[in-house]
Amino acid sequence: MNGKNGMTRRTALALGGFAGFTILPSRVLGQGGAVPPSEKLNLAFVGIGARGSLNLTELNNLQQNVVALCDVDWRHREVTGRGGPDPNRLGGAARNSPITIAETYSKARRYDDFRKMLDAEDKNIDAVVISTPDHLHAPIALAAMKRRKHVYVEKNMCRTIEEARRMIEFEKKYKVTVQTGNQGHSTEDMRRVVEWFRAGAIGDVKTVHLFRKETASSPTAAVPGGLPVNYENVPKIVAQEHPTPDQLLWDLWLGPAPVRGFNPAYHPNRWRAWLDFGTGNPGDLLNHMIDAPFWALNLDYPTQVESNPEEGYDWKTNKQTYPWAGVIRWVFPARGKMPPVEVFYHYGQYKESIPRPPGWKEGEDKAGNIGGIMFGSKGAMTFGALFASDPREASTGAPQNVTWGTKQRIQLWPQELDKEFKRPDPTLPRPYNHWADWVASAKAGKPAASGTAYGGKMSEIALAGNGANAEPGKVLEYDVKAGRFKNSEEANKMVAKRSYRPGWELPT
Repeated sequence: MNGKNGMTRRTALALGGFAGFTILPSRVLGQGGAVPPSEKLNLAFVGIGARGSLNLTELNNLQQNVVALCDVDWRHREVTGRGGPDPNRLGGAARNSPITIAETYSKARRYDDFRKMLDAEDKNIDAVVISTPDHLHAPIALAAMKRRKHVYVEKNMCRTIEEARRMIEFEKKYKVTVQTGNQGHSTEDMRRVVEWFRAGAIGDVKTVHLFRKETASSPTAAVPGGLPVNYENVPKIVAQEHPTPDQLLWDLWLGPAPVRGFNPAYHPNRWRAWLDFGTGNPGDLLNHMIDAPFWALNLDYPTQVESNPEEGYDWKTNKQTYPWAGVIRWVFPARGKMPPVEVFYHYGQYKESIPRPPGWKEGEDKAGNIGGIMFGSKGAMTFGALFASDPREASTGAPQNVTWGTKQRIQLWPQELDKEFKRPDPTLPRPYNHWADWVASAKAGKPAASGTAYGGKMSEIALAGNGANAEPGKVLEYDVKAGRFKNSEEANKMVAKRSYRPGWELPT
């Protein structure tokens, strides 16, 4: 709507925020009846396979408009469950077929190239949802923000530190609302961790251990020909030649990455560990795992990073993949009266033992395979897979909560402390869910709960941890202002900055 006063549809949507409103009526979010057309976001989706289809369903169920769909793989593929130790890295099967999703949303216009979509739909869309492999996140998000479109982008938010800094800059410059896809940030349990800590439950925290245990040391799925995917075979896999499947637009899938032939070891859903396409295990799970201590302890950027990848990983001979197991340590400086903090992330089939909280008896399995422990001066707080907490996917049905040996996901140690601590009343907002928080924030013209200024920092922490794998066991000094390591050019080569294919350069 362009009236005599020049007001655009996007301006009208955001007017509530500028007028001082901070809470939108539930009907605007699709929770209290039909949403008027003027109060809906017009959305374009880039990547509508595994994660993209879930984001699409969530936002459609919030009664937002699905205007355009973009993907590069239009094959009819069998939808399967997760397979292999971790299909998001190097082994597993396709879990959703974009062509099937597109047929479900038949009224939405379909595109292969996000650049053409943004040109064609510039006047028709308010926001873009990005669920592609990591190497495409920043090019798409920056292009959308430059057109003053709101953005929902999956984690890891980007592939390099330079990209993270530029995305933060663009959100401010173009006054748009960005949400990173760490959906656990909007859950009840996440906010309880923060509130309990702020209420003094465990005192000062100097050490945090996060963990994601897996059952295999490396993916065992084989690419066609029976070649197991492991470090030894990585050069052989890269050298293989495979025909590009019909209906897969491989050049567009590569995007800004260097040219290489199609290989089923990369796609579908196997790209995460490859340096050119993903950001490794930390780029995936760390965004979820560090969220609670990052928020509760008011952390910022680290000043030191050290990594010890699993035996067999050697950056000097393998510049193709990230390690799929290891331990990373970050050191965060003091914040006011809060002491410095060491954060450890144990992932894959790590061998190092994790310290137990006080009262946690040896042999007790109260952590399962995923969770975290915050050690304080008064006791400890443990938590499980907060990204699976309520309300994770409230609009698509009850989530399957992930527990870790007890009915409580959050617990204080020793047990006496857990029994005696008086739970504080809620002080933080409780959004309907992570997608609804983004929609409401965009319509109100205010930052989302996990925008670039928040989610971007966690993404950069993950990238810094990856970079430290270039020099295992060496304490790397991190220049926060410059976004570079002071004492490792190899680490900088891995994560600080990348080159881009002509025609795919980052928007400036």
